[in-house]
Amino acid sequence: MKIRWMAVAVASVLAFCLVLAGCGSRDAGETRSPDASGSESKNESTGEVIELTMLSSWSPDTDRGRALHTIVDKFNQENAGKIKVTLDINPDWPSLQEKVKTMIAANQTPDIFNYNFNPNDLSRQQSGKLLDFSPYMDDEWRARFSEQDLQTLTINGELTSIPFEKAGILFYYNKDLFAQAGIREFPKTWDEFFEVCEQLKASGITPISLMTSDDAWHATNALSYFAASLGGTGIFDPGQPLDSPEMVQAAKYLKKLFAYTTPDALGGNYAVSSNHFIVGNTAMIIDGPWLIGSIPKDMWPSIGIAASPTFGDGKVPYGFTVTDTHTPWAAGKQPSKEREEAIVQFMKYMTSEESSKIFTLVGNILLSTKMELTDEEMAQAGPVLGQYIKINSQSTESLVNLVRYLKPAASAKIPSLIEGLVLDEYTPEEFAKQLQEANQ
Repeated sequence: MKIRWMAVAVASVLAFCLVLAGCGSRDAGETRSPDASGSESKNESTGEVIELTMLSSWSPDTDRGRALHTIVDKFNQENAGKIKVTLDINPDWPSLQEKVKTMIAANQTPDIFNYNFNPNDLSRQQSGKLLDFSPYMDDEWRARFSEQDLQTLTINGELTSIPFEKAGILFYYNKDLFAQAGIREFPKTWDEFFEVCEQLKASGITPISLMTSDDAWHATNALSYFAASLGGTGIFDPGQPLDSPEMVQAAKYLKKLFAYTTPDALGGNYAVSSNHFIVGNTAMIIDGPWLIGSIPKDMWPSIGIAASPTFGDGKVPYGFTVTDTHTPWAAGKQPSKEREEAIVQFMKYMTSEESSKIFTLVGNILLSTKMELTDEEMAQAGPVLGQYIKINSQSTESLVNLVRYLKPAASAKIPSLIEGLVLDEYTPEEFAKQLQEANQ
């Protein structure tokens, strides 16, 4: 995706980071914080610096990448001569996921990596090659997370992943384009939503960004919202069929929605779809908070964020959200206790209150970790992230995007199924049936 970074934004980010660095820095000779065992995370047997490699897709030309690099650099400075974390960046997220799986299979599990958690694909956890954080999860660290998140990521009694990100997916819209079409507010029902799409289209404005490549993210966000609106937030619970009448109806609505998108949505990827919204080619997009870092600052006053429409029949409450899945951090088993403790020390640093604020205010990421923002910090978040935090925090019910819970075969097939649905190669019934069969 294209990112335009203005000097004023750079200045504010650097100022914020320097304030935090000043609050949290220590003199070189000062004693470092002990790890979970109460000892320093230095390789006492050799006296050498413990070097760890961290795999991520967060490149430094993105807000979240800048936040991650800031935190890693700060950690390395505070632990100079003891621990050094090196970032290995691959901005192609699907490719990185496959790389990690390949490395695990080849007995070359990365030191630290993040991934999309899928309860229907526990190949990483069941490999026996991941570090179990349970022995290190003391009361203080445990209090940083919700018990629900910790339980979700505990597989066969082992906590091999640390909760980090589980972002709500909301509706972004261009208020200027809405105004050009005579639309005063974001619709609250799906009937009103499609009326808005017609108004926009009649005014020569493409209503919404969609895509079908990779994981068909923006399209499956819409499909998930349609399905939940029809069948409730439990529609994707384990054991629920994907060829239910509600899913068939959701497919019909998804096909209808593709009449209001760009011509390159079929075959387009995330960069293409999101860029259409960022440059003003489309009026709406359904996405997470990471989009905010790509929106030029001069466009901020034009951006509104809203909760999903519903059918108004009580199946779901207004304000419910589709979310991305857990994107936790995991680590490979280590050849020494010292390396394990170094990883734990770093992960505690990554999930601290101070680091969480850097990720949120600099990286535009809302984390799974607990955090309280002051009024001043909320103002610093800016108008777009501030809207996001407010709308997302009001959600009383949620469900994870469908594609994050599909088994690998179904996940790989859904882009072509959506394209076939839109091109009339499959009826909505056939779409749902093939998706269910692929997910067996």
